[in-house]
Amino acid sequence: MSTAFAQVVGAMIDVLQAGTPVAQGVYRARMRPVAQQFDASVVVRPIDAQATPFAILNGPVDWTTQIAVECYARAAPGTSPDVAVDALLAAVYARLASDPTLGALVMDINPTALAYDFFEDAEQLACVTVTYSVLHRTQHLSLE
Repeated sequence: MSTAFAQVVGAMIDVLQAGTPVAQGVYRARMRPVAQQFDASVVVRPIDAQATPFAILNGPVDWTTQIAVECYARAAPGTSPDVAVDALLAAVYARLASDPTLGALVMDINPTALAYDFFEDAEQLACVTVTYSVLHRTQHLSLE
């Protein structure tokens, strides 16, 4: 069985790939993932987690886990990279907002930050990283 943290990342990927995927590639914890044949891709990766022990002895543990969702887009000639990545950002945001409990796996997901990055190569590549704060619970003495 995988940990609750791995399950959260997997559930977010499943939501982003459901129906029509939000991008040509949706990856798990992949570094610099935009292949030449793709104009857009998304990476979901865990950042960190903080535990809040339950007030009951031997009770469950509530977690706040930070998950990064990186939205990569390549701009066409004549389009600014920040404009090119904007539609992908909106699609990712809307898709994750459509099910903030990830199918009842978590208590809630909330976006907490956006960070933009622009690459200096000739590919006109931009990335917006959305940081989500995920509230979820594990059982006492378990990460499941």
